[in-house]
Amino acid sequence: MSKRPENEDELQEREAIGVIRASRFVRKYSHSHNVITIDTIRKIHREIFKDAWSEIAGRFRDENLEITASKHLPPHHSEVSKQMILINQELSARIQSLKEAEGTLMDIAKVSVEVANEKVERIVDTAAWIHHQITFIHPFREGNGRTARLSANLILERYGLVGISIRMEKENKNRYRAALAQADTMGDIEPLKAVIYDGIIERYRGVSMKYYSKKQN
Repeated sequence: MSKRPENEDELQEREAIGVIRASRFVRKYSHSHNVITIDTIRKIHREIFKDAWSEIAGRFRDENLEITASKHLPPHHSEVSKQMILINQELSARIQSLKEAEGTLMDIAKVSVEVANEKVERIVDTAAWIHHQITFIHPFREGNGRTARLSANLILERYGLVGISIRMEKENKNRYRAALAQADTMGDIEPLKAVIYDGIIERYRGVSMKYYSKKQN
């Protein structure tokens, strides 16, 4: 689509379709075993906005922002690229550490509960970390929360868990915002990890555990 949305309803519809498209991108990318980098996160954002707001799709912001219902002030736009480079370096180190967990959960019956729990903890920790880094820096003009949640799902799905849907209504929304605020002010991502754990438990409740296997060469 080349034309901009003509009204708010059309904009929201295109963004909703974009989130579905980005979710499919995440699912496919998680199975591809291609490297996960900040460029991957930019691609997720582009999938959300390429038909709704092409000017910002996949591009770091060039203006300063304030976050609704948050005391956190994202860094100056001139610092975004530099900070995202630093995040990319940390992400690379974390991904390298997680590689040994790739496929392990498929053989969960062959490992101890302690080993399985430790690997799940590392996966969720990295998912919560990248989630918070994106919301903290707010690198994009719009859609940072959606991009953060999908990026966290990419980590979860790549390393054997399932993507989750964080409910954004009433008490759930307040809990989510409080978790992000705790991470912003105290550097404590444990409440955000708890939100993710609850999402995983909800997805698995009443169904057989299913994990993605490690790609065979």
